[in-house]
Amino acid sequence: MIATPSAVTRERLRRFVRIMRIAALIGAGVGAVIGGATAGPGAPSLLVSLLISIPIGVIDALFTASSIAGIEMFLLRRASMRWLDALPFAAVFILKTLVYGAIAGAVLAGQPGERLLGVVNVYNARTGLIAVCLLLVPVAVLVMVFQAAGLVGYRTFMALLLGKYRRPYAERRFFLFVDVVGSTAIAERLGALEAHRFLAAVFSAVAEPIELCRGEIYQYVGDEIVVTWVEADGVADARALRCFFAMRAALAADASRFVQRFGVQAELRAALHLGEVIAGEVGQVRRAIVFHGDVMNTTGRLEQATREVGCFFIASAEALASVGRPPEIRTHDLGALALRGRVEPIHAFCVEHSVSEQLSPRS
Repeated sequence: MIATPSAVTRERLRRFVRIMRIAALIGAGVGAVIGGATAGPGAPSLLVSLLISIPIGVIDALFTASSIAGIEMFLLRRASMRWLDALPFAAVFILKTLVYGAIAGAVLAGQPGERLLGVVNVYNARTGLIAVCLLLVPVAVLVMVFQAAGLVGYRTFMALLLGKYRRPYAERRFFLFVDVVGSTAIAERLGALEAHRFLAAVFSAVAEPIELCRGEIYQYVGDEIVVTWVEADGVADARALRCFFAMRAALAADASRFVQRFGVQAELRAALHLGEVIAGEVGQVRRAIVFHGDVMNTTGRLEQATREVGCFFIASAEALASVGRPPEIRTHDLGALALRGRVEPIHAFCVEHSVSEQLSPRS
C-alpha cells in the first residue's frame, strides 16, 4: 500500500512544480535570446536556431532548477540539516553559492539539452572557465536574495521588492497573536541563555505549519509570535483558524526533543481577530512594513484574556464569522468580553479542536 504524502509534503510538491514552470519560462527566454544572437548569415535561420535553442534552454534550466529547488525545499528542511542554522549568514551564503554554482557548472558541462538535440558544444579550458564564472554571478545573486528573504519573510520581502506598500492603504487582515505558555517560569528555571534557546526552538518548530497555512510572520515580540493574513488568504481553507492547531501539533510531535533538551514540553495559547488596518512602509536606514489599527491592540488584549477565561485559543466573533467553522473545530460562546484598555466589550469564542487534549493554560 502506497503511503499518502503529508500535507506539508504536498504543499512543497506544489511549490516545486511552480518553480519548475518558472524555470522553464526563464530557460525558454534565455534560449530565445541565444537563438536570436546566433542566427544570421553563415548560420542557421532564425526559426531553425530558435527551434534548437529554446528546447535546450528549457531542458538545462529544468535540470538546474530541479536540483537547487530539491535541496532547498526537501533536503535542507530535514532535522539532520539544522546545523546550518547555527552558521553565520556569510558562511551559509558562501557555502550555498559554491554548491549551487557547482550544480549549474555540472549542467553546463554535461549539456543535457544539447545532448538530447545532438548539438553538443565543445568547451576549452578558457571558455569553460569564463562560462563557470559567469554562472556564479547569477547564482550568488539568487542565493543572496533567498537569504535576505529568509530574514524578513518571503512575502514581506516580495512586497518590499515590488513596492506594494510604498503608499499606505487600508486592508482587512487577520491577526493571530501566539504566546508561549509559562515562558516566565521557564526562563527563571533555565536562565537567560537557555530560555533564549528554548524560544528559538519553539519558533523554529512552528515555522513550517505557519508557512503551510500561508501565514506571514509579522514579528516576534519576546515570547510571542504575531502572524497575519489578508482576509482572502486567511479565509481560504480556514487557514487563519487552523494555523494555531497546526502549530500545537508540530510542538506535540517534537515534545520528546523539548523534554530531553529543556525538561519541559512547549505549549501555546493564542487569539485571533479580524479588522481593518493601515499598511505601509516606514523607515529609511531599515525599511519595514507596519500595520496600524485597533485590531492589533484588540488581538493582544484577547490573547491576555486567555489566562482569565481558562481557554487556550480565543477568536473574536468577527473573525469566526468571516473564516467559518470547519467540522473539526468546536466553539464555546464567551459572550461580550470586557478587555483592559478598551471601552467597548468584544464578542468572543473559545475555540477548540475536536481531537486536541483540553488543558487549562497556566500563566
